[in-house]
Amino acid sequence: MAGQHESEPTYRAQDFVADGSLRDVCVLDTALDDWQHMFDGLRKLPGRHVLTWTLADTTETGIPEASAVWSKLQDDPEESASLAIEIGGIWFTSYFFEIEEIEFTFDPSDVVDQKTFTPVRDFLKWLGNSTGREVVVTMEGNDHASMPALLRWAP
Repeated sequence: MAGQHESEPTYRAQDFVADGSLRDVCVLDTALDDWQHMFDGLRKLPGRHVLTWTLADTTETGIPEASAVWSKLQDDPEESASLAIEIGGIWFTSYFFEIEEIEFTFDPSDVVDQKTFTPVRDFLKWLGNSTGREVVVTMEGNDHASMPALLRWAP
């Protein structure tokens, strides 16, 4: 397997070169239950989070139900949502592109050394522990399953 797959994700400078693209943090081949586990994990999040509904122009800081979020998105094709999670000053954002993949993006320019990598490590571990699934970090893209992983972490 490409990428790191260690007991503890570690910082490598080449994974965070500020090249104008974001990095994607993904759990692949997901279903509604995986999303619910991720939402349930917000109760143990070492940071803060906010869910924003674009069309409705509302924000929520509570713990949503995955089925309610996905139903609202399916019932109103004009509506979109984002879940932004902040850990240690780095924001990880999901735009709910598809139910089959939990995907968050973050700006690699926020990571310049081992110390600033800590929030990324904490986020990977939180997401993996919440879902009980492997988490991969890739370059920004659409087909994460076929992209080389920069980092891999599984609980």
